[in-house]
Amino acid sequence: GNHLQPEESQQPRIPSWAGALEDTVDKELLVMLRDGRRLVGFLRSYDQFANLLLDNCHERHIVDKEFADRYMGVMLIRGENVVLFGEIDPDRPKWLR
Repeated sequence: GNHLQPEESQQPRIPSWAGALEDTVDKELLVMLRDGRRLVGFLRSYDQFANLLLDNCHERHIVDKEFADRYMGVMLIRGENVVLFGEIDPDRPKWLR
């Protein structure tokens, strides 16, 4: 007869690129979104969908070689909207970050 095979776990898996998130928890990150926005904040948590929880978050506006930050507080960012993220060097002066 027709035997049903047990399905593999239907739990979503974290994308392979998101493996680097573990090393950046509690560090300051620059996150670039699909819509062009740039967010700077401390990564506090993430989940299996690579959704990011940023604390002390600022939206960074860059014009030529100058920038301004707009305070946003705590933000939850959908992983599918993240294009790029990287750790900000804490040893660099604030105006060079």
